[in-house]
Amino acid sequence: MNVLSAPHRPLDMIVPPVMFVLFAGLLIALLRRPRWLLAIARIALLASSAALIVPTWFYTTQAIVTPGLQLVTTLPPISALLLVLIVMVMIFFPGRQALGMALLAWILVGVPVLLYLFGHPAEMWTPRGRALVMTYGPVAVMLVVLLPILRGMSGTIERLVSDRVWMEALINQDPLTGIHNRRVGEQVLRDCLVEQVGAGLIMFDLDRFKAINDTYGHTIGDQVLTVVAARCKQLLRADACVSRWGGEEFLVVIPGADITGVCRLAERLRGAIANAPIGPVSRVTASFGVTMLAAGDTLASALERADRRLYESKQRGRNCVVSTAALSAGGQPTPVTPLDGVG
Repeated sequence: MNVLSAPHRPLDMIVPPVMFVLFAGLLIALLRRPRWLLAIARIALLASSAALIVPTWFYTTQAIVTPGLQLVTTLPPISALLLVLIVMVMIFFPGRQALGMALLAWILVGVPVLLYLFGHPAEMWTPRGRALVMTYGPVAVMLVVLLPILRGMSGTIERLVSDRVWMEALINQDPLTGIHNRRVGEQVLRDCLVEQVGAGLIMFDLDRFKAINDTYGHTIGDQVLTVVAARCKQLLRADACVSRWGGEEFLVVIPGADITGVCRLAERLRGAIANAPIGPVSRVTASFGVTMLAAGDTLASALERADRRLYESKQRGRNCVVSTAALSAGGQPTPVTPLDGVG
């Protein structure tokens, strides 16, 4: 029983150095292998649990078997560490496993001290004894009970946020092509008008799309729309918006662009669509109308102007870009029709 006698307190000289070496090793491992964070955190928690459990049982047993020795004077100030341990377990371990480990930690650390103090009222009513009873009793139990509830509420909030993001995507996304739908295109255009941001509009329509559907079927027609949308999206910068306007018609809004850049982009889009087959369809082409937002524009006037340019590109033989950039002497828009493949 000499090892349990009060004067030696061997754990005070063993546990801190051992824990220091262990945590130093874990820190080095974390610095060298950051992706091991979760595993290292769990090892650290298990080691911390052992560092709490061993002294608790050692000093409690020592106080029981050594006449005149009081636990309230020999137990190291480690009671608050149990609360920290419970919180960390709830963070780093999943669901029921976290609850089970927190309960186990409380049983192995808190219960022995509580049972001892209840059996020694004189020690329990000392200031240190009352503090230990409060820490290992109501406070620890509240943590064990409330943390899973808070964790469940956090999970519910995360699911609600995720559902909201999903719903917004559902509302704002064209289900076939995966790009924005008309609602988003209109909103982006409205924002440009309200904020008076200069922006270019490209409206384009796939040529003879009905013939594609009639010849190859609607499944291939859907494939054509999807591939066209994907090719266009790849060519756009982050702040540009491409939306499916309806059927085989698309709208691109490019904030902060000039007419030269918008025409050049329209030609690149035309080439991306026309220069490669899509499934069994050897050649798909599109007609483009380009315009810029002007002072005093409304949503309707800007769209009407882009639509007129699109109609004119159809009249000029399709598979071309018509812009309001250059006007002939008669005041008519001049088509911009670079060679295929010119970006």
